[in-house]
Amino acid sequence: MESLTKRHGFWQNGTAPGLNPLGLKFLLFLTSIFWLGLIAAAWSEASESGEMSDSVSHESKNDEYNFSWLDPEKKIYVLQNRKYVKTGHPIVSVMGGGSMSNPYRNILSVDGRFAYYMSEWLGVEVFYTNFLSAPNTTIQALAIASPNALPSVREIRSQMGGMIHFVPWYAKINVFNSILYFDWYFGAGLASLSSFVDTNTVASSPANFVQQTLPGLCLSTGNEYYLSQSFIFRWDVMGTFYSAPINQLTGRTSIFSNVNFAMGLGWRI
Repeated sequence: MESLTKRHGFWQNGTAPGLNPLGLKFLLFLTSIFWLGLIAAAWSEASESGEMSDSVSHESKNDEYNFSWLDPEKKIYVLQNRKYVKTGHPIVSVMGGGSMSNPYRNILSVDGRFAYYMSEWLGVEVFYTNFLSAPNTTIQALAIASPNALPSVREIRSQMGGMIHFVPWYAKINVFNSILYFDWYFGAGLASLSSFVDTNTVASSPANFVQQTLPGLCLSTGNEYYLSQSFIFRWDVMGTFYSAPINQLTGRTSIFSNVNFAMGLGWRI
């Protein structure tokens, strides 16, 4: 088992680095960043609303749509009066996250994206994702139980491509008694995946990774929360679907998926 651990370059002296606790800590870190982003947006909105309260109270008499026939007690504002406009603004995003699609690897991701919107509901985005992986406890247990019959392991180490973004929903929500603006988008496009297959099947032998470049179809969805006129907080779930041999590099193929969840910040230029 000593040679198995050394051949992957992730363990030393036959001990695992405890990637499951690391993944849990990383997930807690991303969740903390998410809530801090919401709080920052709420404070920013509260500050701006304080400065605009006088002018709004004066102009509201003429700018409100009075639906007294619907509810004599209240007045309804038009939701589509956007405070943040993305048409014609390039958006550069940096995100981090992880993937749970590989049964034999723990995976973290670093994701860079560039988007441009032709209108408030339609845009394009290009992306590049780098994946950092290490053997998980499943492959360790298999190596112990069957050292001479290890499964074929395929690692997706990077992917790049482009998508069309469709943004059907724009909304405002109340967060800490302040208004938070966000878009909910859906994406579809094509990707190129850089995959590596370990053709070795014996635990005591060194790994022998062979690269395969595979085409894929990517689908995504996520939210973009506006922190200010320049910065957004976003989360995204992207699934890339590709065809690859079931075992090693040739033979019968099947459809596989690489699903990645990421959160990060975007700069609206």
